[in-house]
Amino acid sequence: MTERNEKHGTLHRAVDKTSDALGGMVGRAAANTAGSTSAASFVENAAIGDMYEIAAAKVALQHAQSDLVKAAALKMIADHTTSTHQLRSAMIMNETKGVPALPDSIDARRKTMLDHLQAAPADKFDATYLDQQILAHKETVDLMNGFKDSGDNAQLRSFAAGTAPVVERHLAAMERLRDQIA
Repeated sequence: MTERNEKHGTLHRAVDKTSDALGGMVGRAAANTAGSTSAASFVENAAIGDMYEIAAAKVALQHAQSDLVKAAALKMIADHTTSTHQLRSAMIMNETKGVPALPDSIDARRKTMLDHLQAAPADKFDATYLDQQILAHKETVDLMNGFKDSGDNAQLRSFAAGTAPVVERHLAAMERLRDQIA
């Protein structure tokens, strides 16, 4: 790699990381506003969050260098698949009008994060994945805790209350793992 390409790659990675961090802040702000009270917004954000987690974990299984990161990715797939099933069950049990069906595609913000993850060089992949996981789980913790406390739907508040501790454990595990491989 030429020095110019190497500098460009470093700059590009810095821009991607900054973009991911800003996206995480936007997501947390959204989770702390409408997502905290509106069932429709909560369902959309929770479902898209699960889709992102599963997609990012699949990328990590292909590209992670560390076996610990791969094991964490497997855990994310299992737990976020379970979360999606539980959310779907809460929706079926909850015949409240005005709560849309689960979305079937990821939003642009998280698609961009997945693109950044795919583009991460091998020697930076694990750190990029873990940084994104920390951002995503902080957002989801805010979403779950906000909705369980203030949500407008009892069934979905129950789902959020049961899911919040799992996501908090994920966040703590990702932070420990990030510190371990740093």
